[in-house]
Amino acid sequence: MASFSSVSDLKPFKTMWKIKVKIIRLWKQYSTTGGLTIEMVVVDSNGVKIHASVKKDLVNRFDPVLCQGDSKILINFSVGHSFGSYRTTDHPYKISFLETTRVRNCELPIEVSGFDPASYRDILDGSLNADYLVDVIGQIVEVSPIEVLSINGKETNKMSLELRNAGFATEVMEAIQTRSDHAIICVIRFGKIKIWKDECSISNAYNVSEVQLNPPMSEVQDLLAVLPKDELTLAIVESKPLSVASGVSEKDDFFIHTPRKTISQLCESRQVEKCIVMCTISAIDSDMGWYYLSCKVCAKKVLNVPNDVVDDEDDENPITFSYYCSKCKVSNPKLLPRYKLHLIVVDSTGTSKFLLFDNLAIQLIHQPCNELVGHNGDEEPDAIPLPLMNLVGKTYLFKVGIERENFLYKKDTYKVTKIITSRDIITEFEQNSSPKIPCLTYGEDNSIVSHAPEGSLLVSTESHGEGETTELTPAKRRGTPIVNLEEAFDQSSGIRTTITARIKKEKTDKSG
Repeated sequence: MASFSSVSDLKPFKTMWKIKVKIIRLWKQYSTTGGLTIEMVVVDSNGVKIHASVKKDLVNRFDPVLCQGDSKILINFSVGHSFGSYRTTDHPYKISFLETTRVRNCELPIEVSGFDPASYRDILDGSLNADYLVDVIGQIVEVSPIEVLSINGKETNKMSLELRNAGFATEVMEAIQTRSDHAIICVIRFGKIKIWKDECSISNAYNVSEVQLNPPMSEVQDLLAVLPKDELTLAIVESKPLSVASGVSEKDDFFIHTPRKTISQLCESRQVEKCIVMCTISAIDSDMGWYYLSCKVCAKKVLNVPNDVVDDEDDENPITFSYYCSKCKVSNPKLLPRYKLHLIVVDSTGTSKFLLFDNLAIQLIHQPCNELVGHNGDEEPDAIPLPLMNLVGKTYLFKVGIERENFLYKKDTYKVTKIITSRDIITEFEQNSSPKIPCLTYGEDNSIVSHAPEGSLLVSTESHGEGETTELTPAKRRGTPIVNLEEAFDQSSGIRTTITARIKKEKTDKSG
């Protein structure tokens, strides 16, 4: 079996992946929770893109070997769900570098750029999901003067552009002032779709987006070749205004002291809290795997360490590795598989995802994980075992936690903290048809006002896309940095440049 995998094949059930990719976008990002991180978008030879992150503790190690435009071989990294309203690719997962990740040089065809301009028609009719950043190309036909705005206490240069056909503020104005009779083509990579009062626009998403004027791209030449020969004059126009439980029994905990919610109410909640959900297991997410290999001493997930003697360029060379416990600082520790179940659950109001770790999963399966895994400890489970599949269709009471990541960053997986499996209690709970559900309150610590970064991008709007979890181990359940573009916008300092590009509908008499 060839050792290089396609980006489209990447799934979270293992870390020992080996891929060839080109870095098509790289930037550094700072947030109070995640610190300084390296964020990238990479593409393979098939044109499939995926987001990749290097957390703060590993930035100094990998910064010298990562550069935008370079082609690299990446070996041994974790794969987790991609979530949020500023997603750089449509891949369901993203890459996270580990301390045991290896980076090697390689060559890919120079034409692999991953540039995929969105259709203006799809942007205008609202058929595109605004949670995903898009590429746009078009001729600048209208521009507003630069304005200096104060957004979240920081100075921001704002300019509005109007693009036509097909698909930074000071740089744009300079190009306009020095132009001759040639058309100015603007290429925006990873732009944010905005909708305000039924008007669509594309904004740059801070340092994630890349704005270029007449770049040396074949797509620019193709656009120039098909532009109408109408000698349309570039207009400078006025800007539009800125739219501005101790000692409580388990039954009492579930029936009295913890609010009951449906799945719909769970997803709509906007505060950190615990709640009880009665729902049915409809499936087990096999992409996420169903167990992890842990150190038998400390219970922390072990890391894969690839052997450096491997010839990275040999496609037929099998990957060999050993295990390492970063907490015990021991190579090849004694291993113990532990459950980590990603359940897809349903009730009459909707669908959600619940995460169960070993101690709770045993209450449902009544078998320790090692009995199902066997003695091999294979990290690549081929199929979901029958005892797990037997959970499908069963209804339980789940006590789940709603965290800030769920309502701020659209992380759609909720961690289960308790379970009730007693049929009598579940029936009694179900018959309680009018539970008292406390009204939502917004305290200072849990306020959602101004948490979204939209203020820095000129248009205040709230997206409703799906989110995914990146939680990997019990040791990482608390305090795991959630690196998210929204938070980085508000944490970054300095003068920002914001570009808003409005999409112009061409009249039929100008189509020729």
